[in-house]
Amino acid sequence: MKISSNQYYEVLTKQLAKQQESIGELQTQLATGKKTAVPSSDIESSLEGLSIKSVLQRQSAYETNLSYVRDRLTIEESVVTSFQDYVYRLKDLAITASSGTYSDDDIGFMKAEAEGVLEELISLSNSRDSQNSYLFSGTSTNIQPFQKQADGSIAYRGNTAELNIQVDSGYEVKINSSGVNLVGQIESVDQAGNAENKNIFEVTRDFIAALGSNTKTDISRSIDEFDGLGVQVGGQIANLGIRQNLLEERLEIVEEKKMVYEQLLSNIEDTDYSEAITSLSSDMLALEAAQNTFAKVTQMSLFNFLR
Repeated sequence: MKISSNQYYEVLTKQLAKQQESIGELQTQLATGKKTAVPSSDIESSLEGLSIKSVLQRQSAYETNLSYVRDRLTIEESVVTSFQDYVYRLKDLAITASSGTYSDDDIGFMKAEAEGVLEELISLSNSRDSQNSYLFSGTSTNIQPFQKQADGSIAYRGNTAELNIQVDSGYEVKINSSGVNLVGQIESVDQAGNAENKNIFEVTRDFIAALGSNTKTDISRSIDEFDGLGVQVGGQIANLGIRQNLLEERLEIVEEKKMVYEQLLSNIEDTDYSEAITSLSSDMLALEAAQNTFAKVTQMSLFNFLR
């Protein structure tokens, strides 16, 4: 079979174009750091990359949620710890006032301090998180949970519902604590033997009234009530610690997942510079050889063989 000059030119031209295209792709990979400049050049890898990116976006969303919950629990822990400190300060005042060794003026100073502590407890119970949501109002995060009434009592306007947030596929965590749990509840028995349940605000108001009248029996009763409420608040602090530990573990899991998926995505998309440089050198040598061959072929004629 005879091969015409036109066929030689066509074959060599195609080879040169193929070599130049390969070199162009490798140069683009080295310039951009990506194996494929456009998705259409490798549809299968592009689809796989999109799938991994979707998973990474979900993991990033979970990480954001976890960070928010962690920050919220940190704020809550600070609030509850301060709450417990104030409760035990009231207990100390009750012990001091019940001793019978202080003057009416001293008792008056203690009453003034207890009133100040009550205001601090109300303020703490209405604390907000970084997104300006109330910490202790249940799911009614835009409603101030504890509100002072005309008679001086403090009413709870929140609810006891749980507020959950997704931190992984099929996994949610509770991010709120009920204000009802925060203020606690203790059984109080008066001199007549009548029992009723009271929260920290009610116990403190009764204590302030007892200081006002300097009634030692009522002051002494407050000691055990404050002690019991302090223990309840301590239980909340322990619960917060457990929840924070679980969140840290979940954060580590999400971060590890992200690292795995990022590596998979890098294997699909990112240029292997060592491999690309080696291939580029090889292709450039091949292009040079093809160009030399093309030059020789184009110079050939029948007169070369008739001399």
